[in-house]
Amino acid sequence: MNPTRALALLATTLLTTGLASATAPIGNAATTPHATVRAPGTSAPGTSALGTSLRLTVAHGETPSSGTPRTVTLECPPYGGTVTTHPDPVTACRLVDSVNGDLDRLDVDPGVCTDQYDPYTATASGTYRGHLLSFRHTYGNHCVLLRTAGAVFDF
Repeated sequence: MNPTRALALLATTLLTTGLASATAPIGNAATTPHATVRAPGTSAPGTSALGTSLRLTVAHGETPSSGTPRTVTLECPPYGGTVTTHPDPVTACRLVDSVNGDLDRLDVDPGVCTDQYDPYTATASGTYRGHLLSFRHTYGNHCVLLRTAGAVFDF
């Protein structure tokens, strides 16, 4: 691996795991007594370095806690996948990547749905490629949810 790329990967990993700050020199973080430097391709428990790790929920109603919310975990490569409970992670990860993690830009199948108001609220929280992601949207009905977000919230 190119030494410059390796250093950039190390710096990004330290910043995303909270072991360094954007203003502190990397050397200070590496000498902190509790700092752990992990090899590329691994991540601290509960994190997904530069991969994607999201907690997704769908609730029938206008709030994330309406009815009985359904929740899944979606982890995407390069460093995820061990705790994914999403039924179609490959398609969901491809869709999240297609909008660079901006779930507001999803518009999978802009077809026709009825105008019946029967709301569904979808949320996502976690990390996308090492960056925090938080999303919440209430769709007019289940058809609009699926046509807009596709496999991401189809569970």
